[in-house]
Amino acid sequence: MKRFIPLISILLFISIVFTGCGRANMPSEDNTVVEPNEENLTIADYFPFKANTKMEYEGIGNEFAEEAIFFEFIKDNRGQIKVFNPGTVMVKVLEYKDGELREVFSQEEFYHIENMLNISNENNDIILKEPLKVGTSWNTSGGYKRSITGIDISIETPYKNFEALEITTELGEGRKQLEYYVKGIGPVASIYKDGEFEVKTLLEDLEKEPYEMDIRFYYPMYDDIKTGYIEKDIEFNTNDSIERILEYNLQNPGRNGLIPPISENTKINSIVLDRGNQMVKVDFSKELLTDMNAGSAMEGEILKSIVNTFGNFYGVEKVYLSTEGKPYSSGHFSIGKGEFFTVDYSKVEKLND
Repeated sequence: MKRFIPLISILLFISIVFTGCGRANMPSEDNTVVEPNEENLTIADYFPFKANTKMEYEGIGNEFAEEAIFFEFIKDNRGQIKVFNPGTVMVKVLEYKDGELREVFSQEEFYHIENMLNISNENNDIILKEPLKVGTSWNTSGGYKRSITGIDISIETPYKNFEALEITTELGEGRKQLEYYVKGIGPVASIYKDGEFEVKTLLEDLEKEPYEMDIRFYYPMYDDIKTGYIEKDIEFNTNDSIERILEYNLQNPGRNGLIPPISENTKINSIVLDRGNQMVKVDFSKELLTDMNAGSAMEGEILKSIVNTFGNFYGVEKVYLSTEGKPYSSGHFSIGKGEFFTVDYSKVEKLND
């Protein structure tokens, strides 16, 4: 008979352990294990924000227990992590302030890249709290009691064995969540317990590297008035600019027979995802228009390539294009303020080998 675990319990590891903190102006740039003064331990010691470090976790007991995390953006006392598991991709923004680590934003189904560090505090869940000593306790946003229950607790993981800080969240009816943090590394284990039943998420690998993702780019084709697309493997380093990544790849198809939809001089000024209207707004430099030398048919394919690229990446059908803040307008195509282009995947050719 299968045991039912409420969704909040299945995802609790995402909500608790995959969080971190950094000193206000000292994010960790390597994997060196920090040995702080034992009498002056801080949250930053037990989970430094680590740039370009991918942490992978083995899952035991549940199909969603397997995880991987990566810090996409780090600035001052905030860090944004991307959490990957078999069920979803999630983004979380963590803030370390006044001796507390708080989750201030989270969203599932977050498959694109977007810097959310400046978002206002939508959540207010305390993940860790100083002083880091046994007995320190607080309530979660869900009303559960969370406390420090150990400082040097032995924990075995596939990566190595550790002495860790233990945090216990009491979930009621004999259920609890145990989280383990190691100085200089961060979260190394999470164990959900319901009687004898356990779900474990254990550190398996820790590597200094960017994370990779596939992005679909659309390009007009030389041999005919039509559009094709390529799936490109993109590397993303912590604090990279997604604007520059998309810009470069639109300028450089990387194979013969394709036309770059934007010139080398064209810059992406900004990208804004308007969630309320399910629309992405992209503002280009004036060169998008001044460097374009195309008839109406080819300009149509250029627009189709740009609109499809951004629409596909951000998961929307509406794309608003502007140049230097003004709605897109050329001799052949134009939109007004509040209007938009719509993605069109018809008559598009897949070009990957």
